[in-house]
Amino acid sequence: MGDKLEFSQAPTTNVDIEMGEPAQPAPAFVPNAFKNAKHPIVCCFHFAFKIGGLGMYLLGRYILPVSFVTTFIITVLFLAFDFWTVKNVTGRKLVGLRWWNEVKEDGSSEWVFESLEDQTSVNPVDKNAFWLGLYGWPVIWCSFLILNVLSFDINYIILMCIAVVFSGSNVYGYFKCSKDQGQRVSELQGRFAQSAVRAVAS
Repeated sequence: MGDKLEFSQAPTTNVDIEMGEPAQPAPAFVPNAFKNAKHPIVCCFHFAFKIGGLGMYLLGRYILPVSFVTTFIITVLFLAFDFWTVKNVTGRKLVGLRWWNEVKEDGSSEWVFESLEDQTSVNPVDKNAFWLGLYGWPVIWCSFLILNVLSFDINYIILMCIAVVFSGSNVYGYFKCSKDQGQRVSELQGRFAQSAVRAVAS
């Protein structure tokens, strides 16, 4: 494995997450869109559970004579697997971001965000695949939610709400991560400019 790049977060805790490992060779089953990715297998898993959940919903809802209970359980399992994978694996591997929610001793909760300060190690294909899947996923489920609301199907409305909550939580977490990262980059640029001005003045 290559060198480890240190992540920063608020509140500050030093956590080492590996982003400097060499690019993975793309296996034969990897789509051409991910052939030039640094983590082609991770890119595939970023979409695998999404496709599984959406496919199960479409099959059970519109195509095959599958019961609602079966469709509901299998779809929710795919949604849960996707939520965990995006939150804990693909965000860290593909774009150097991670988030979680901590419950303090007094019962209050606190959002914690980590982001890689040096984004030059992030592969463009990895980055595009991650953000496309992250933002596109809740849009798809919101579309199906609207369709089910128009058809007044309460059972599937509940399923769509669960899907929107799972996907929306990751969108919110990673949006806060990237926003927090942008603020830190601006602060670092400001400090660098101040140091340069002082050096010139002296």
